[in-house]
Amino acid sequence: MILFLTFSVILVTLVGQGLMLPAVIRVLGLANAGERELQSARTEERLARRHAIDSALERLERLAAERGLPEDVVQRLRTKHRERLRHFERDPEREENRRDLTAPPDEIELLLIAAERERINELYRQGTLKDEGRRRLERELDLREANLASHQHEK
Repeated sequence: MILFLTFSVILVTLVGQGLMLPAVIRVLGLANAGERELQSARTEERLARRHAIDSALERLERLAAERGLPEDVVQRLRTKHRERLRHFERDPEREENRRDLTAPPDEIELLLIAAERERINELYRQGTLKDEGRRRLERELDLREANLASHQHEK
């Protein structure tokens, strides 16, 4: 009798609780928590990316006024960054690795990358951007800088 009761208690506690777990998860609203968190992180990253590109465009306008940059260079950079902005608003997952055959002057591009980096770090410090999104954006900026550096070494 003791063995039967012990077996029954163990069976009910293990199997019963195991079968009840999905219902408990649904009742607590944890079923789609991972998806919601991922969507929230993507939205946050998209917003940070938008702020960073806007910051680069603002820096470009200041540099154009301060240094008297040629209008064709400014227009090319402005178009490039606005196209990046449109691209991320359409497809927020990844930026295509495209080569621009008519690259702008590297010094100005590096200053624009620095403006984006400042804005991203500012959003991170304010708590608007999580660390994972910040690292992903920083990686993209690092790759763009490395691309510019490789172009300089090729020249």
